[in-house]
Amino acid sequence: RIPSFKLPRTITCVCSGVMCESTQTADDTKTTTKLLGLKQEDYEVLVLAASAIGLSILYNLLQESMFTSDAKQYTALITMMTSLVYAVCALFEFKHELYANAKAKAAHGDGEDDETTPAPKTGILESMKGTAFDYARLGTLTAAGMYFTNWSLQYLNYTLRVLFKASKILPTIAIAMLFYNKKFSLQEFINILVLVASIVLFSYGDAVGKGNTGNGSFDVFGIVLITVGVIADALTSNFEGEHLFKTRKASHSEVMMAASLFGSFYMLAIMAMTGKLMDSWNYLQENPDLSMKVVVSCAAGYFSVTFILKIIKRVGAVTAEIVKSVRRVVSIGLSFAVYHKPFLSWHLIGSLFFVLFIYNTFQAKVAKQKAKDAVKKAVPLESVDLEIFNKGKSTLKSKNGMKP
Repeated sequence: RIPSFKLPRTITCVCSGVMCESTQTADDTKTTTKLLGLKQEDYEVLVLAASAIGLSILYNLLQESMFTSDAKQYTALITMMTSLVYAVCALFEFKHELYANAKAKAAHGDGEDDETTPAPKTGILESMKGTAFDYARLGTLTAAGMYFTNWSLQYLNYTLRVLFKASKILPTIAIAMLFYNKKFSLQEFINILVLVASIVLFSYGDAVGKGNTGNGSFDVFGIVLITVGVIADALTSNFEGEHLFKTRKASHSEVMMAASLFGSFYMLAIMAMTGKLMDSWNYLQENPDLSMKVVVSCAAGYFSVTFILKIIKRVGAVTAEIVKSVRRVVSIGLSFAVYHKPFLSWHLIGSLFFVLFIYNTFQAKVAKQKAKDAVKKAVPLESVDLEIFNKGKSTLKSKNGMKP
């Protein structure tokens, strides 16, 4: 093997009166530019993080404005409209991914004649990895999670909904242990107990606030409803991760598009069977601002998640976890400030436990990332090359009809 040497070359330039420094190598076509001590990638991550947090705040404020009005009585209608908006957003993203993949394949072609080379698939149905039965099941779980969560807001505070959504980790871990034989550390179980304590304290604070003030909101039946919703969300996460993402190799946009489309059909069927279809339609005509709130809030929520996924791809899960933590804390704080809800000592103690849960979650992400980096550094390059060589040799022999 002939070793290759990278010859660094530093280029200094003045752009618009700002000193910039670029570093290139002989075999590296990428240019890293520093501006005020930060790389271009750092600025891109900051923009993604700010966008994700801002859109998430917009989503939560608009959602809470809907569920603090009489619109909360039309749970199936809001759930159906939410699913439709998610499906449309995912459709555009999935179509963009198909064209981007087709363009990339055409750019990296092997030089064959365009007339003999088949065109890449850009049709939606023929490009989907999951089956209709997969998405029918997933749509049931997704719709159930949204429906029961929205229904619970007739009896619970919206802030408690945010905390319960974070508690999805509880049934997710239980399902992963029971059905997928996954193991978790003692620290993760302790962190779960911290989250449970936070939810209990917040729930008690809402119960006390309901008795002492006129704008409190708490009912045990709401706890039952949102618990069902959280369990459905946990089943959704496990089914997506283990079956659609790992086995089917489906993309996030494909899964979101198909599951949301099925979910909207289910909600339409529920309104028709319960006789609330015309009533919901009349309410929607009398309150056109509801449609605007649903479209804007759900689009903001969808793209907030998209930006989080882009952050994970660029810099890893640790930075994304920081962004999600900031997003949750800011959303809870603004919820109390904007809607003038009673903030008691029980809420304060519950908030401290929730911050502790976020901190422990972040530390766990950092530890996992360090472990992955250590494993990568521990694998010598020679062993990897030898393994690839042996696999390639075995493949060639198998194709020639010889035993490897």
